[in-house]
Amino acid sequence: MLSAEDLTTPGWVFEVGRLGAGTAVVAGEIVPFSAIRGIVTRRPAVIADELAMISADDRDYVASEINAFLIAWLSAMPCPVINRPTPTSLCGPAWHPLQWAAVARRAGVPWAGERPGGHSVVVCGSAVFGAVEPWEAPALRSLARAAGVTLLGARVVSDALTGATALPDLGVEAVRDAVLDQLLGRRPGPRPGQRSDRRAVRLAGVGVGAGVGVGS
Repeated sequence: MLSAEDLTTPGWVFEVGRLGAGTAVVAGEIVPFSAIRGIVTRRPAVIADELAMISADDRDYVASEINAFLIAWLSAMPCPVINRPTPTSLCGPAWHPLQWAAVARRAGVPWAGERPGGHSVVVCGSAVFGAVEPWEAPALRSLARAAGVTLLGARVVSDALTGATALPDLGVEAVRDAVLDQLLGRRPGPRPGQRSDRRAVRLAGVGVGAGVGVGS
C-alpha cells in the first residue's frame, strides 16, 4: 500500500521519458518502477490534514504538489492503472451527479436521479457484478467506456441508474479477483485449480509485485 507517508519519504525518482530508471516508495521501501505490474487508486486526492509529518504551515502547499505529482506519475506509468487520474481526481472522474447524468444520457444509459432503494452494480473491465436485469450489464459497460474508467460503481433503481462513482466498494471477493485479473492481464473468471490470490488484493489496494494500491 502506497500511503501519504510514503509520498513524503525520500527515494522517489521520476523523470519523464526515463521511467525505466524511476523508483517509488511503497510501504516504506524503495521499489523500482519496473517491479510495479499494476496500480489501483482508491483515493481522489491527498489532503493536507493527512500530512502530519509536514510542518502545519506547509501542508496545503505540499498536498497540492503531491497531487500534481501523482497525476503526472499515474498518467505516465505504462502498467495497467485502475483508474487513470483526471485533472480533478486521482482515481478517475469526480463528477457531480448532473455530470454523470449527462454522460449517461449521451451513452444511451437511462438515468433517473435520486430515488430510494435499489441495488449496487460494479463494473471492472468486461466483468459486471450485481446486475439484476438483462439491460444493466451492457448499460454499465457503456457508461464505464463513456467515463473512461475500468472500475465503476452504480446504483440501479427499477429501470434506471440513480448514481455512479469511480470508487465502488471492493468488499466482494469476486470484484477483487476481477481487479487483480485486470492488473495482471488475465481473462476474468475462475481458473481451475487456482485459488484467488488474497494476499495480493485487499480492500483498498494491491500488494507490490502484483501492483501498488494508492490508498488512504
